[in-house]
Amino acid sequence: MISMILQKNKSQKGIAFHKSGKGDPIILIHGLGLSAECWYKQISFLKKDYTVYALDLPGHGKSDLLSQAKPLLKNYSNKIINFIKDKKIIKPILIGHSLGALITIQIAGQSPKLLKSGIAVSPIFNRSKLALKKVQVRAKELELNTDKKNIAKEPLKRWFGSSKTKIALDNYKFVERLIKNNKRSFNYKGYLIGYKTFSEIKGNTNEEIKKIKCPMMFITGEKDQNSSPLMSKKLAKFHNSKILIIKNARHALFLTHFNQFNFHLNQFIKGLEY
Repeated sequence: MISMILQKNKSQKGIAFHKSGKGDPIILIHGLGLSAECWYKQISFLKKDYTVYALDLPGHGKSDLLSQAKPLLKNYSNKIINFIKDKKIIKPILIGHSLGALITIQIAGQSPKLLKSGIAVSPIFNRSKLALKKVQVRAKELELNTDKKNIAKEPLKRWFGSSKTKIALDNYKFVERLIKNNKRSFNYKGYLIGYKTFSEIKGNTNEEIKKIKCPMMFITGEKDQNSSPLMSKKLAKFHNSKILIIKNARHALFLTHFNQFNFHLNQFIKGLEY
């Protein structure tokens, strides 16, 4: 059984974070319903050569809720930008998964000089009306649901598929625990706010993406239907960015295919030094 609890501090603006390692800075931003702990395979790998900041998104883990009544993607992005500035982190590499990927792309476009590089894992781009509608229906179901026992069932099915390998099953249970967060402390309101925000956007706008100046990498799983390889290919074309499609992987590729993921992540990061 995978068990991971990170020691965290909290910034003055209410962002909980775990800091480890030594070297150039890397910031990890998780996806919807998760927390900094989901990056455990990357934290242990990257902290050997880098200073790693693994953040809890607003309303997730131990971070405070957003103050806006109807948050937008930029409200999440601004929180991360403020964290970087408050902590005086110079030219970090920003790595985000899913919602975190959208935040990474937005920050790279919104503050072109802030980052050394951005790595978007399982990003969405130009979602179809049908796909958008499905997510909005799911957001509404979550809002009306008072029984939180099955909260993780639907996303986990998409993230892991029907794989019965030990690594898939172990990480399935691990991510399920993160989403439920032992039921007692799970920040359901934060999850709802995040899901609603996510359900109302097709992806980052062309205008945002065109403003990006730093090197970018887009990573997705071959079998990820919602954050499809085609979406990452279209994103990568904007600036002839690096793209990686991991064979047989789904949405949780950084957990289920961590060896490949970490290897190519490291290759890209090392390449930035030349």
